[in-house]
Amino acid sequence: MGLSLIGASVGVVSFTISANNHTDEFLVATRDLPAGSPVVLADLDIALVNLGLGAEQYLRESDLPDSAYVLGPLRKGQLVPKSMLASSIIDKRVPVVVNSAMGLASGVVAGASVDVWITPITEDKVAGEPYVLVLAAEVARLFEQNEMFGDKNSDVELWVPVDAVGPVLAAISNGASVSLILRPTLADG
Repeated sequence: MGLSLIGASVGVVSFTISANNHTDEFLVATRDLPAGSPVVLADLDIALVNLGLGAEQYLRESDLPDSAYVLGPLRKGQLVPKSMLASSIIDKRVPVVVNSAMGLASGVVAGASVDVWITPITEDKVAGEPYVLVLAAEVARLFEQNEMFGDKNSDVELWVPVDAVGPVLAAISNGASVSLILRPTLADG
């Protein structure tokens, strides 16, 4: 009787494991892809993964659209979330160049995600309370600093939502300070 109970227990455990094993093929990046990079099958590899309930959020080989590119950085070996892909039709971001009032963190490179903070200047020439104007803007590129103006921070080209361009330009023309704060992402490891 004891042996039959052990045998039944082993059978139930084996059945439970095999019933819940839904390993599928998903795409992973074969190299680092900065934000805005085009994505083709040559940039991706297939990994067998059991994602459970989260499986529908990640890209399978048949899900890769034509003319796709990544909205944020992808690191080598990272699964590709469907939410990170776009095409020119759905992307509603435009480039804008800003100069950060404070120095840039070492992680601010092409493909990094930053928040754009504004420190307004009041009529009395006093710094107001800083506030975030754009969340998760993508760094497109950093411009080289000119030797002649060594005390000036580098200009940074960002991809921001179309609706944010007016407020960013208004803040700059009103003399506000713009600061770029690095947003570490899961892709940063």
